[in-house]
Amino acid sequence: QGLGYATSAPEELSFCRQFCWDTGISLDPVYSGKALYHFMQNVLPNDVTGQFEGGNDNVLFWHTGGSLGLFDKCDQMQADLLENSPLNRLDVDGKN
Repeated sequence: QGLGYATSAPEELSFCRQFCWDTGISLDPVYSGKALYHFMQNVLPNDVTGQFEGGNDNVLFWHTGGSLGLFDKCDQMQADLLENSPLNRLDVDGKN
């Protein structure tokens, strides 16, 4: 059970960030990000039928876009991004 529409748990936002860094694909935190996070956390580990074992089966995940939903999460994601970013800010003017 999630927190509700457009309400993201910190681990969902961290997943969206890490997925973007790992793949270059941006996930929105309202639909695609939540859906893929919970698929990876709940469906794959609890594959009692074995249908995802061995890499013989394909899974189609339909990315529905919606990356504009990231703008609403800037405040929630800022600390995580600053703490975990592999990028460093350039001090081009000597003020930082």
